[in-house]
Amino acid sequence: MITGINDVCKEYGMEINVKKTKTMAICKAGNLQCKININGTILEQVPQYKYLGSWITEDGKCDYDIKTRIGIAKD
Repeated sequence: MITGINDVCKEYGMEINVKKTKTMAICKAGNLQCKININGTILEQVPQYKYLGSWITEDGKCDYDIKTRIGIAKD
């Protein structure tokens, strides 16, 4: 899928910034390592990221987001 997006971007003179692009694999069975590459560069896989103000984690739980919001409220 990423290869297809990258190909279309090239057609329009655009380029995916591999330094800013991160990947995350969500799996109930535990840590899943995915090696997704763009133009020979493997994208960094992260365990969590912030999306629209909420923390998304690879285990699908919201504990980290709740603790973060409580910490912000205490400040």
